[in-house]
Amino acid sequence: MGYIAPLERDFFMKRLVCCIVLCGLFGLSDLAAAEVNWAAKAVASASSHRGTYAPGHVKDGIVSDASRWLAEEDDNKPWIELAFSHSDARYVIDLSGGTLRPNTSDPFLIREQLDQAQYLQFDKHVSTPDMNGLLFNAGRYAFKVNPVGFRFSFEDNQGHTMVQPNSIHGLLLNGQPITEITKSDLALGEFVVRTADGQNAMVKISLNGELVCLKVVPQNKGENEVSLSVYGMPVAHGLGDTGAWGPSFNLVGDKVHRYELKHDGGKQRWISSFVIFSQNDFAGVCFDPGDKAVTLGKDQYTMSLRKEGDMSFYYILGDTKTIYKTYLSLRQELGYPNIKPKFRLFELGWESWDALGYQTSAATVRDMIAKLLEEGYPIRWAVTGSGFWEDKGTTTSFGKFGPKFEDHRGFKAWLNDHDVKWMIGQRTNLVPSGGPYHTQAKTQDSNSKTKVYNGNPASDEGLARGYFLKNEQGEVIKKASRWYPQIACYILDGRISKAAEWFVQLYQKWGVDGIKEDTMMDLGSHYDIYNGPSALIAQKGGLVMARCGSFSAPGTLLRINDTNGAASMQRRTPINYMQYAACGAPNVYSDTIGFHGISNVEATLRHGWMMATTAGLAVGKEPAQWERQQQTMFKKMIDFHYQLGPYLYDAAIKSYHEGYPYTLTPVSIAYPHDREAAQTTHYQWMMGESILAAPLVKGYKSGKLDVYLPEGTWFDYDTGRQYEGPLLLDEYEMPLDKTPCFIGGKGVVVLRESDDSPLKAKIYTIVKDRTAFTFHYPDGMAKTVIELAALGDKTAVVDATTGKTIPTVKEHQTGAFSFDIQPGHNYTFK
Repeated sequence: MGYIAPLERDFFMKRLVCCIVLCGLFGLSDLAAAEVNWAAKAVASASSHRGTYAPGHVKDGIVSDASRWLAEEDDNKPWIELAFSHSDARYVIDLSGGTLRPNTSDPFLIREQLDQAQYLQFDKHVSTPDMNGLLFNAGRYAFKVNPVGFRFSFEDNQGHTMVQPNSIHGLLLNGQPITEITKSDLALGEFVVRTADGQNAMVKISLNGELVCLKVVPQNKGENEVSLSVYGMPVAHGLGDTGAWGPSFNLVGDKVHRYELKHDGGKQRWISSFVIFSQNDFAGVCFDPGDKAVTLGKDQYTMSLRKEGDMSFYYILGDTKTIYKTYLSLRQELGYPNIKPKFRLFELGWESWDALGYQTSAATVRDMIAKLLEEGYPIRWAVTGSGFWEDKGTTTSFGKFGPKFEDHRGFKAWLNDHDVKWMIGQRTNLVPSGGPYHTQAKTQDSNSKTKVYNGNPASDEGLARGYFLKNEQGEVIKKASRWYPQIACYILDGRISKAAEWFVQLYQKWGVDGIKEDTMMDLGSHYDIYNGPSALIAQKGGLVMARCGSFSAPGTLLRINDTNGAASMQRRTPINYMQYAACGAPNVYSDTIGFHGISNVEATLRHGWMMATTAGLAVGKEPAQWERQQQTMFKKMIDFHYQLGPYLYDAAIKSYHEGYPYTLTPVSIAYPHDREAAQTTHYQWMMGESILAAPLVKGYKSGKLDVYLPEGTWFDYDTGRQYEGPLLLDEYEMPLDKTPCFIGGKGVVVLRESDDSPLKAKIYTIVKDRTAFTFHYPDGMAKTVIELAALGDKTAVVDATTGKTIPTVKEHQTGAFSFDIQPGHNYTFK
């Protein structure tokens, strides 16, 4: 007996979904429903014998009480597709008589008509599944389960398998495979699974367009571990910091690898279980608290979770832009912040730690920034990360400035008068009240100059209000950092909204413009606690450079720490950048250009070009000892980032609205079905919709790299030389002073010449079809739309807002032309 039934309104999105399931497996014998026969409305359009099928196989081609299911005698998996004449096909179909047999005499009887007006987007074509599985369908995509081992797969609406089932099992309950599926409320997409040793769990399948949720509710009390597996896919990206330490951007290697998602206070502080399989139009993620792991290999993709209670796992289907848009909506639905980026942090910054270390003071910072500004470095934000607090204090000694920043108000006023915003290092761990406390650490952190810490009176208030992190037994956790501070502290639980608000009120006592968040606590699976306070500071107008967090970036920039400049640029830093972007957080930043190694001129320049092709760029030490030509090359990449700042910010705003990582899009995501794009030996990404970045960092001493240009027209950024992709530029010359970029895609770049001049749009006549480029201005509000088409000789630009033709400048080498743009004005061509 089989039927088609609607699921309940989805439990997390509250939208209508539907499923198709096979009931004969469970021995269900009654369907309580009012019988309304819609059979005459349905036409049999195909069957399991596609090659020989004809409408006559069901007599007159109409499924009715007189019709019969016909199939060949050797067809042991018969099915039939029904095409409904109405726009809705959410009915219960009773294949009376139990198990279908070839030439069965049992008629089709459609029962339980539903409110058609609620379901207009459902696909009219619905297939009953074969006799060995359950099929849940939501229009464009279907989720199919084999009861043996709960092996599941994903299909499109043409019946093509997008993701294959795991070859052994799809669901493990505490390490045991599923051996039996028994009946439950299948009309709600619920059923019970059982292992050979008698463990039970309720499974609920929910589909909503491109989003599939599997909710597993183990019947065992206490902690349980649930693992869901499908077959492996060739290209996988994501996992935040956890995925950043492998040999390549592709997480699928020759060996199966299990990635434990842990916050260790050091290398792994931004945690995400999100993985995108770009070639398969597929992604997966699990948000639930608990011990999480993701296992990836050529024949396996597994999400595992250990916790008490129910567990939810999500799968997203569609092209990459659809996946990221759905993922953004899902994060927002579940309470993860989506922070609108601030343009200020897309400008050049300066950090005191690399430049001054413990010599940081208001006077030394002011002197260095003044010198850089005088030499033409457009510094717009500055971080003082050490020594601004009182002696024996910490970053949470709120408002208690030490002698190095005694005149902190005058210092901030000086910075702001020079159009520089002041940011401070900030952590969310508080020393208990009382003290002073002496560290008991056996190994002193080399960056720490004190072994004694003052008590923090604010801790008593936080403790009384229940704002600090607790363990599973409800006891407040006190923990010392391995680095700083090396004394037992309370940790703010930012998941509590009032705790985040309390912390922000305390932070505001500093009276600064923003923070560089840098909490360094080894907290294992407690990584959702960091988003709240950082996001709230950002929402209240503060500049936020985040380090710790989960799933969403809680500030404008998401920072990688301790990259040691060029020492990490050949692998760790670019892979970390791209894994962040793959997880939907493309506004990346690492430590300053040449961090702790600026004396190595060649490596520093390569490192600087890599950073200049991303959102965040900052300097520390000035290369004052370099030769004049070398300093000119250093300044060139600073100027490049300055010119492209508004363009990069536009990409970030698009990412904010759509979820897609426009600011930094790895080529294997930008061109997901181009298999060569996933095989690039060097690191490449799209900056916005028109620039391909290919910084030479791997094997940089050669001065050459292989550059892969995907399909389309591409221009060398500096020379204007034109190429037609797909094309591999073998051992392409990349001198130290060369901009490592190509123009392609939509062929529109917006440039800034100075703070006072209008922005310029530069148009390369690349696009073949009519489209548009929408540009968002640095205020985050104003927009300009530039209509594009196969222009040919049409290079006269019309301001569509005023109707006037405006002047342009044409570039001889490329044919590109430039013109000034104004906020709120749109442009077209004639």
